Amino acid sequence: MKRILVCEDEDLIRKGICKIVESVCQDVQVQECDNGMEGYKAIAMWNPHVVITDIRMPVMDGLAMIEKAQADGARCSYVIISAYRDFEYARTAIRCGVREYLLKPLNRFEVAACLERLLDIKPEVRTANGSGKTEAADDGGSIGKAIQYIENNFYRSISLEEVSQAVHMNTAYFSTLFKKQTGKKYIDYVTDLRMEKARKLILNTDLKIGAIAEMVGYGSTKHFTRIYKEKFGTTPNADR
Repeated sequence: MKRILVCEDEDLIRKGICKIVESVCQDVQVQECDNGMEGYKAIAMWNPHVVITDIRMPVMDGLAMIEKAQADGARCSYVIISAYRDFEYARTAIRCGVREYLLKPLNRFEVAACLERLLDIKPEVRTANGSGKTEAADDGGSIGKAIQYIENNFYRSISLEEVSQAVHMNTAYFSTLFKKQTGKKYIDYVTDLRMEKARKLILNTDLKIGAIAEMVGYGSTKHFTRIYKEKFGTTPNADR
């Protein structure tokens, strides 16, 4: 059964999110918190699969809660909800490994789609044919750690060699195993991740294209725009 934690200090919004979660998800447990410190404690004690949190909350804000939980080794999928179209908030959220960034007022269907995407993510690493099996438990665990490392560092330049060293694997072997278990070459996986993060920011914030490019790991806006167009068939500006 999936566990979902909702952290929001506004009672009406928090209850509304919980109702949406319960209406779109089967076999799910939902727990509520009204401030970041209580949310941090709940993450430590309850180990939720997904954490949906506001940014500005009393006692401890949502981003500080996430950073503190991650420092303790918590492995959750995080969804930020905020009324603020702020560059620093968005950049910090991405660097914290936040999977989704939703803006208030919340759209019921957007929240539902977000949850469906996140709840499709399995804790084990899936093979290209979707079987969920790995060659060996150790290798599967290493690829899972590599994916988490990429999620936490994709906003900067990270090479295949760096990631393979981070999980203590031979680079050539890691490259072969990574493609076998994810269905993508390392560079394609990183590029797709960056593009997905970038498109969410383009569609949901007013940040400048150059700022978004920098946030997802591209020093050149021209290069970012070219890759974006190859991926989505349109330019970042045209998507707005």
